[in-house]
Amino acid sequence: SGSDGLGQPCFADAIIDLTGKVAKAITVLYLGTATYDRPENRLKQTSLLSERGCRIISLDVTSKSPSIIQMINVIEDADVILASGGNTLFACDRWKRLGLDKLLRDAMLRGTVLTGGSAGAICWFDGGHSDSMDPDSYKTAMLSGEKDVVGDESSAMPENEDDAKTWEYIRVDSLSFLPGLVCPHHDITQSNGIPRSRDFDEMMLRHSSETGIGIDHWAGLEINGDRYRVVSAKGKEGSVMSKTKVFSPD
Repeated sequence: SGSDGLGQPCFADAIIDLTGKVAKAITVLYLGTATYDRPENRLKQTSLLSERGCRIISLDVTSKSPSIIQMINVIEDADVILASGGNTLFACDRWKRLGLDKLLRDAMLRGTVLTGGSAGAICWFDGGHSDSMDPDSYKTAMLSGEKDVVGDESSAMPENEDDAKTWEYIRVDSLSFLPGLVCPHHDITQSNGIPRSRDFDEMMLRHSSETGIGIDHWAGLEINGDRYRVVSAKGKEGSVMSKTKVFSPD
């Protein structure tokens, strides 16, 4: 997830460990494009890393168009690049238009840690099961204050069926640094009332040549070279229930 996950100590510690450095020697570059560079989201998603001693910098490109040289200078200063949760479609399109995607790939090849939750996880893969059609994630809603800044970037499940909003999940093309079609928040239902796991199954039937990766709301997927591990927040249930170990789409 986005802010929810990055507010958990286990994920902050995993990010720091991947750098091989002590926290005070780490510079984290925050890309808040998916939430239109709102400072409130930056604070939520970087607070634990900052508390541990990491230096936080940001590259705002929602309404600014920095030169390639300016972007290179900022990116080369980073040990970690953290992409915000939010609207994946907007973020990936904006980065490609600016040529930022190529600079991010170069950073990955140099060994920079790439991380993020929700949209910030989808963006590194071929594509994702995205809520970018959720009106709450639109630029107007975010910047006008219609979307609250207290919770996660993903919208909440409606209290009853009549309150469900009429928007659909979509497949979004991402940066293709890693293979796979990713579904974050795999175990939850958002404001359209449709369980993401169920909709993701249907999407995979339409894109059967792709490899699907479901990541629960309180889980993280860490990829380091040819190895991976799952990081999960303590005390948080996911789609594999603790007693039965049986998958539950709800």
